[in-house]
Amino acid sequence: MARDLILAGAILSILLNPLFFAALDRWLVATKSVAAPMPTEAKETAAREHVPLTQLTGHVVLVGHGRVGSFISAALPAGTPLLVIEDDPDRAGALKSAGREAIAGNAAHPEVIRAANLPAARCLLVAIPDAFEGGQVVAQARELNPALPIIARAHSEVEIDHLKKHGATRVIMGEHEIAKAMIAEIPSRHDQIRGGPP
Repeated sequence: MARDLILAGAILSILLNPLFFAALDRWLVATKSVAAPMPTEAKETAAREHVPLTQLTGHVVLVGHGRVGSFISAALPAGTPLLVIEDDPDRAGALKSAGREAIAGNAAHPEVIRAANLPAARCLLVAIPDAFEGGQVVAQARELNPALPIIARAHSEVEIDHLKKHGATRVIMGEHEIAKAMIAEIPSRHDQIRGGPP
């Protein structure tokens, strides 16, 4: 009985997730269209906080410098031009102090993603864990550069579909990559005949 309930819950969740994402997309569009006008003071603040366009070209743009993003930046070959967009100001500040080019802000904000100079970029890596926000980043990036390779991360099949729908070239899911790595480690029949694993 407990197994049946768990199975039913899982199936229901899989069926409802696409509807949830679609509804969330529509709600955001509706919210933007009826948003209250920005007060004059807020407009002035926004103008003062203009994000300058990076001078990098042929660069990798990395959105998010948490666990996954920091691993990516450390693993990139030396000399790879890299621009990190990080919404945590402390992390962005630490990157700048270390000599890395970084933009502090939310990559889903049009001015922030525009400052990354995507028309001149080599590729975009969306390493943030929030697939909904990632979808917004991907959609805006695809508008700025229709030919840009965009690689994003996901945690479920639904998130993969969501990110691809918004324009991701490739979506990486951790479980898939773990499975591929484990399959690659299976000894061949030849190894078994010789006496098992080395």
